[in-house]
Amino acid sequence: MIEGMNILLESRAFHPSIGGIEMMSHELARAWQDTGNQVRITTNTPLGDADQLIGVEVCRKPSLWHLAKLMRWADVFVQNGISLRTAPLALLTSTPLCIVHQTILREGPGGDQFRQTGKQWLTRWGCNIAISEPAAKPVQGPVIRIPNTFRPVYDQPDAGDAKRDGLLFVGRLVSVKGADLAIEALRQLRGRDVDTTLTICGDGPERDALEQQVRDADLEKAVTFEGWTEPDELAAHYRRAELSLVPSRYEPFGIVALEAIASGCPVVVSETGGLPEAVGDCGLLVPPDDATALADATERALQSDVRHDLRSAMSAHVDQHRIERIATDYLHVLRRAVRAN
Repeated sequence: MIEGMNILLESRAFHPSIGGIEMMSHELARAWQDTGNQVRITTNTPLGDADQLIGVEVCRKPSLWHLAKLMRWADVFVQNGISLRTAPLALLTSTPLCIVHQTILREGPGGDQFRQTGKQWLTRWGCNIAISEPAAKPVQGPVIRIPNTFRPVYDQPDAGDAKRDGLLFVGRLVSVKGADLAIEALRQLRGRDVDTTLTICGDGPERDALEQQVRDADLEKAVTFEGWTEPDELAAHYRRAELSLVPSRYEPFGIVALEAIASGCPVVVSETGGLPEAVGDCGLLVPPDDATALADATERALQSDVRHDLRSAMSAHVDQHRIERIATDYLHVLRRAVRAN
């Protein structure tokens, strides 16, 4: 392990907000501190009525003056999500910059072209870490691929294949996550006399439309909406499900697929973005936005021999994504950035 750096980590979203960036920032900060580094986090996410996270120093909505002071304290400035607002301070204070690409930079026309050009320029100046090959591809500067990790609560290596039943969808109820495709796939499966159910964990603006889709398909007895689910409870859902469906229309990585795999639950996912890398050999891939292909692959994966083959690849795959390994890989990159400055 590498020890002894002062690391300033900017997380564009953080606790109490919930998502992949927030989780990665928290887990990396804790792992880096556990190996003898000092970490401070800056974010624009207000705390509101939530409790502070224990053991993590967080500065919320810092002024540029305060941020410049933090830069002078830091040996390296890590942006978990590229930001044009704060990166120039790293240049002014001569603080090495490391940019973590959690999303896929847009290329070509569309959107705010000035901002996109500025972000591309920044990738040439700082060192870059991308969570997947699609996230790395548009980066113009040198880039190293380090995948995402998962919360330790989902690390359940002893979760076997016994007493599992039904399908599971986890994610925000927005179009890009594809819960509607999971419901349509279930409708088709039950039309083929495949007697299975679907549990949906998550909430979002499309919940009413999805519940109407369930009613229209006469699936009220086969689909359960759990709403927002706490990690401990979600871990239990992963242990109980035969399969987890991740039919995203766009996904830079796909942490929910990795969570399921860490819990011994095979997955069927869309072949889009970073999902194939998140899944490895532990799941089946289907074309995105294709409910029939999703139903076909799900029916196949419900066969015990197929599920057994998928589960046999899980141990090695999960080992590659545990936080201890991921945090160490990051530290090696950060140390090189400090030495090169």
